[in-house]
Amino acid sequence: MSDSTPYSTANNTSTSRSNTAQHMPLTHHHVAVSASTNTEVLQGLASGNISKSEPYMLTASMQTAGRGQHTRTWQSPIGNIYLSLYHPLSTPLSGLLSLVVGYHLTQLPLIQSLNRQRKTLGLPVIGVKWANDIGYYDLDTRNNTSFYKLAGILIEPVMTDNKITGVVVGVGINIEAAPLLSEKTKEGMDYQAISLSQIIEQTQAAVDDSTTDNLSANNTKPASATLNTSRMPLPRAQDLYISVSATLLKAIDQFNRFGHDPYALPHFINDYSAVNVLAGRDICITQNIRSQSHKQSQSQSQPQSNPQSKQTSLIQKTITGVVEGINEDGSLKVTQHSTAATTYIYTGTLRLIDS
Repeated sequence: MSDSTPYSTANNTSTSRSNTAQHMPLTHHHVAVSASTNTEVLQGLASGNISKSEPYMLTASMQTAGRGQHTRTWQSPIGNIYLSLYHPLSTPLSGLLSLVVGYHLTQLPLIQSLNRQRKTLGLPVIGVKWANDIGYYDLDTRNNTSFYKLAGILIEPVMTDNKITGVVVGVGINIEAAPLLSEKTKEGMDYQAISLSQIIEQTQAAVDDSTTDNLSANNTKPASATLNTSRMPLPRAQDLYISVSATLLKAIDQFNRFGHDPYALPHFINDYSAVNVLAGRDICITQNIRSQSHKQSQSQSQPQSNPQSKQTSLIQKTITGVVEGINEDGSLKVTQHSTAATTYIYTGTLRLIDS
């Protein structure tokens, strides 16, 4: 791995600042190769090489052992964003933070511009899939329930004296390269990777088709008149570090406000509904629940006071229902098919099902 050196498109140390912490500059370091940016930042915080009192960001051109949720592998070829940002927290950590980060990433100007075009063209827009993914479902194929994943989020707490005092927000965004995933590398998840460059090219192709179709039909006011037909340049990862880091700081600032502003959380839940790609969709959640059973010992030497031994096993539980939204603690609000009862989902593997 190369030495960590300060990196910025403008100068050696990034000076991005959060809205509520003007006295806390964001230090940004970039390395060519990292095993895992989240792991490196956590190790730096634990050793004292990174201060816990101010924000810090590490980016890498590639990772050799990138991590996703639940120890899943995050494939990390060159050309994408691999970013980990540490920030002190003033609000208790909850599952809401990942959703807030996801929401704000969809508000990046580049994503917003793409979504405006795609909505006009009838293409699926980029949104947030609970609880930590960004991308879209293909609306053109009714039986296609696979998620096209553009980005993923990994939130990890930072402890001081057995208390959560900060958080590392890890973000991976496919900019130039989308890893080809096999059933093995998908690790049981129902998705395919897609890059921002692929989405831009896909959108531009649809714009070109719309323009051609309308011209051939001799329409007096072609639908393409409402479209921006100028070609969007393909982005590079290093050109987006500043805007992405500013977006993450804004997200953390909003999350911190939940603890003292009674209107902040309801306002966010309302905003999130506009980017929730699962809203109104039929889903199946698979959960692995630990169960303890007692087994009679076969050993003659087992003490009489403890004739049974406990065994832990995993029991799979499935829930099907319609997604209604999110709750104030970040859980997914689902109306079950079987009972019409409302249930709140905190963990599990999610997939769409045909309605």
